[in-house]
Amino acid sequence: MVRAMLARVLTLSCLLCLLLVPGTALAGGVGFFVSPGFHAGPALSAGGGTGTWADVGGGVELFLGKRDSRVQGRLRFGYNGVMDVTPLPEGVTAAPGSRVSHSGVLSLGAKIDLLPDVEKPFSVYLVGDLGVSPLVKHLKNYFWVDVGPGVRINANDVLSVFAELTGVVRFENGFTGGALLAAGVRLSFD
Repeated sequence: MVRAMLARVLTLSCLLCLLLVPGTALAGGVGFFVSPGFHAGPALSAGGGTGTWADVGGGVELFLGKRDSRVQGRLRFGYNGVMDVTPLPEGVTAAPGSRVSHSGVLSLGAKIDLLPDVEKPFSVYLVGDLGVSPLVKHLKNYFWVDVGPGVRINANDVLSVFAELTGVVRFENGFTGGALLAAGVRLSFD
């Protein structure tokens, strides 16, 4: 009950942040990313114990801030598939598809360039996100926070490629920890 309410509040907060963006803002852009990863910790099912999961996802990000700004905000919309890779006890079988969950995810974050000249074709930055899965088939929301370094390489004035490796703390039935790798492209509007 509390998680569902918190998920709704975070979702509405992110959507309201979109209303704060001025209609004439031309600074920012759009990006596309894929994000494989893993997490481990308390089991996500009522069976208890510990578990290990592989994450596979991707999506679209909107970022706000001039290209030459050291701080940019971002809003990500995407898909996350969580596959249980914990070995089953001997003699136990699982129904096909029962060890995979699918969800729509939403996160709000910021990117801070660590190098002084952000106009260079190469950059190292720090990124952080707060996310929620408001669209889950089995109605079990989860939340996460991730922080880590990233690199950006400009292909030209508009197109850049990036990679980020973040540490993730996730809460569903308990806290789990892991890592995510995000890689993709960004198109700047300014």
